[in-house]
Amino acid sequence: MLINRIEHYGVKGTSSCPGRLAPPLAGGFRVKKSRPPSFLQEGSAVLLTIFLSAIIITIGVGFNWLVKEHLKTAAVLKDKSEAMVAATSAYETFIYAALTGRLLNNRLVLSDETLLGTAQLPINNTAVRVRDNIVISIQDSNGKISVTHGVDSEFARLVQHLDNKKNISEITDSINDWIDNDDITRPNGAEGDYYKEQARGYTPGNSPLQYTEELLLIRGMDIEFFKKLRPFITVLPSTGFNPNSASAEVLYAYLNIAPDSIRAITDYTRAAPIESLDDLNKLAGTSMSGSLDRDYLTPSMYLDVTVQCGLNHALYTINAGIGLNAGDFSPYQVYYWREG
Repeated sequence: MLINRIEHYGVKGTSSCPGRLAPPLAGGFRVKKSRPPSFLQEGSAVLLTIFLSAIIITIGVGFNWLVKEHLKTAAVLKDKSEAMVAATSAYETFIYAALTGRLLNNRLVLSDETLLGTAQLPINNTAVRVRDNIVISIQDSNGKISVTHGVDSEFARLVQHLDNKKNISEITDSINDWIDNDDITRPNGAEGDYYKEQARGYTPGNSPLQYTEELLLIRGMDIEFFKKLRPFITVLPSTGFNPNSASAEVLYAYLNIAPDSIRAITDYTRAAPIESLDDLNKLAGTSMSGSLDRDYLTPSMYLDVTVQCGLNHALYTINAGIGLNAGDFSPYQVYYWREG
């Protein structure tokens, strides 16, 4: 219903005729039509529609992002699972090839080169790509310094070489106290009382080291120095010293020779293995003699093995310490295992 309002010099009137405009009145009266209430209702409906549309769009965008993230996560998990299967398969193939192969002074000759796509693997931790996405590296324990049963002068020399500011006797005594099965503290070492006073929440293991990371629990060791030390030590047993599989740092630790002599040895072993102690003495400028309780120039039967599989954005790694000598119930032994 339209309502006609009559105004004249500020005086308002109302027409009594619904649905019709009031005629102009004499004396300057005019008619003014007011807005219908439906106009306001239509405006509110438009605002409500815009508001609801914004909510629906926001929810849609959020749901779309959530779906994409789930799909991305599913793809990563798929790649990780496939990489795990591939790495495990390559490791098991390597074990078979190693057990049926021959371990020489500087390399492992595989029984069948078609198994891994290569005829041999160096035993100095050199990474070898055996398939498109598989890399294997192996390290003879005689080319590292074994810390599993305690440490001695070679380890002390390595510590000094890596960081001459370290308290060498504190580290070596603490490692040996950690491993031995008594409670007698060495002059600069640490037994159970020290760790209790320091509120460490643990005491010495009193057993051979199981992982190199166990050294981080020991007095005198910190994470930064451990990172420097880790590439040159192993928790596998060793039977002697093999310069054919040793790094420059380990050569120095064992032989205590000048950098030029170390370079002469590493240059030589890149081309051919050192086969005799006389040849080693000539290269190193030393006068070592054979020892009944230590093997020189030959590898041990213990290997640090790393198998890596990279697939798209996923990487799966297996680290294992193995002995190629037969155990009581298996053709080889596993000393430690990490994967992920």
